[in-house]
Amino acid sequence: MDYLYDGTFEGALSGVYVMFYDRKPEEDQRLLEQQFYQADCLIPSKVVETDAVRAEKVARSIIKHFGVRGFRLVTTAYLAENKEYGTHLFRFLKHAYRIGEGAVDCLSDDAVLTLYKHYNSVTREVHRFLGFVRFSELENGVLYAQCEPTYNLLSLMVPHFTERLGNQTWVIHDTKRRMAAFFDQNTVEIKPLESVDGIRLSEWETSYRSLWQGYYDSAAIETRKSDKRQRQMMPKKYWKFLIENPQNQPNVYK
Repeated sequence: MDYLYDGTFEGALSGVYVMFYDRKPEEDQRLLEQQFYQADCLIPSKVVETDAVRAEKVARSIIKHFGVRGFRLVTTAYLAENKEYGTHLFRFLKHAYRIGEGAVDCLSDDAVLTLYKHYNSVTREVHRFLGFVRFSELENGVLYAQCEPTYNLLSLMVPHFTERLGNQTWVIHDTKRRMAAFFDQNTVEIKPLESVDGIRLSEWETSYRSLWQGYYDSAAIETRKSDKRQRQMMPKKYWKFLIENPQNQPNVYK
C-alpha cells in the first residue's frame, strides 16, 4: 500500500499515524509525496489528509521515547527534501520502537542510518552557509542576503543570525525555493518571496563593495591563480552571491 501525503512535515507525521494503525506488513508500506507520485496499477494507494492532532500525537511520542535528540534527527532529516523521506521516517520509527530508548544510536540498523545520512548532509551544509552568507545594506537600511542551498536551511540558519545580528533588520532570501526569513529585531517570519529585482544598495554598501573588490584583486597573485584549487577549497555552488565574485551574480544590485 502506498500512502500519499502533501509533502509537509505535519503531513508525514499524519501519514505515519495512519500507517501504524492500519497494521499492514512493513515491507508493503510506503509513504510518498503526492505531487511526485506515479501510480502503479498493481499497488493500491491512499491519500492521507494532514491532521494537526494526529501529527502532534506522533511528535509527542517521538520526544517521549527518544528525547529531543530523536525529534531533532527526524525534523532535520526532513529538511534534506528527499522524496523517500516519508518511507524512511516510517521504517525508522517502526524499528526504533522495537529497539527502545537507545534506537538513535543504533547505526547498524539501516533505517536509523538512512535518517542519519540525511541529517548529516543538512547539518554539514548549514554550517558552511553560516560562513558564506553575505548581507548587503539596502537604501532603507535593511540587510539583505541571497542564497541557494541544496537543502532547505532557512529555519536552521535563523537562530545564528538573530543572535549575531539581533539589533538589525534583515532578510535571508532562499532564491531556489522562493522563500525568505524576515527579522524585524523582535520576531522572525519565514514566508514566500519571489524576485527582488530593482532593489537598490545604500551608498555605504556600494563604497564598501568597491573597497573589498579592490582588496581582493590586489591581494591576489596572478601567477599563482588556480581555478582548480579554488574549487577544491570552496565548491563553485557557493560562489554565486559572494561579493568578491560579482560576475557570478545575476541579480547584481544597480
